[in-house]
Amino acid sequence: MIVVTAPGKIKLDYGPMQMTIAAQGDSGPLTETAQEAACYAMKVLAELADHQKQAASPQQDIIASDRLPEVLQRMLTAVRRSGDETLTPMAAVAGTIADLTADWLMAQGATKAVINNGGDIAIRLSGTQTTTVGIAPAIGLKPTHVLSLGRCQGIGGIATSGLGGRSFTKGIATAAVVAASTAAVADACATSLGNATYVKHPAIKLARADELDPNTDIRGHQVVQEVGLLPPAVVEAALLNGWTQAAELYKQGVIKGAAIFVQQQLVMIPEGFIVEIMEAS
Repeated sequence: MIVVTAPGKIKLDYGPMQMTIAAQGDSGPLTETAQEAACYAMKVLAELADHQKQAASPQQDIIASDRLPEVLQRMLTAVRRSGDETLTPMAAVAGTIADLTADWLMAQGATKAVINNGGDIAIRLSGTQTTTVGIAPAIGLKPTHVLSLGRCQGIGGIATSGLGGRSFTKGIATAAVVAASTAAVADACATSLGNATYVKHPAIKLARADELDPNTDIRGHQVVQEVGLLPPAVVEAALLNGWTQAAELYKQGVIKGAAIFVQQQLVMIPEGFIVEIMEAS
């Protein structure tokens, strides 16, 4: 279902994909073009469905080739870029489809495209265009921080992973937020950083992913099912685990920045990467 919510803004609800599309051009909002972009996104998802088995396979078992559709090639490239060999290409699916849709819009003459695919966001800005993204400390909470973007920062995607999201997590981050050059890389790295925040504690309950969902792409992996109240030292250890991995990805130039929340506590890299809303206002 495609619904026009405002000039140049579209809401798409198609199978597992809930996407919002915002597009502007030199002359103003691009409503019809945004509707066409929604159709394009559905086509990409359908194309990926024909390769579902490969997309859910361990990345080491997949040989990149021209015979793979572009969407799967990009997913595979993104998870390999993250350096996390435990990820399947599905760890980058939402960000990749958002990227492809945003790129399609820019090819049609858009000067600004923002595609939010279930919280994984592709952003394309040209000229002096800018945008601001709200950052929430957990799924379902209101944003407490913002990230203001312009073209010069080289950020093309922002993704969030953590407890309560659409996919399983192996860590205890309520939100692991990553900015990268593409939404696909941000998506894969957010998943990896969220996983990195695991610490062992009696209040953290684990389960096998395939026991919770027989169709999961990470069969046999232990995932976090429930987290109770944790002592400050455990929260700090989880944050340090996530920050350490984020710092390495930042040093390598894989990501542009990251913010990790665990039970309302926050660490980020680089310092000042996101700004509290009161401070920003």
